Amino acid sequence: MAPGVVVALREERDGMETQRFRYPRVRFRTSAGRDITFESGMARGGAGWRTGEVVSVRYRRDQPEIAELDSFASLWGPTLLFELLAAVFVGLGAGLWFGFIPV
Repeated sequence: MAPGVVVALREERDGMETQRFRYPRVRFRTSAGRDITFESGMARGGAGWRTGEVVSVRYRRDQPEIAELDSFASLWGPTLLFELLAAVFVGLGAGLWFGFIPV
């Protein structure tokens, strides 16, 4: 882990142009002294992050370019989303198999 600084924000709008999402571009220094800049794959809606904000970064020592913000959503969000989808499909399959859902 290392401290990082939000150096820029990339803004996107949803399909209906009602919500804004901001993706932070973060710069941090590795334990080996390399400066790395990356864009987080996790966005925030509304106000989101601010340029100059200090954030915690997790990175791989052997590949520091593969980095992400140290937050629950960044680290576990995609995993939980896929687990939820898997549970829905397993539930539907079991319902069809055991006759709880008529065909």
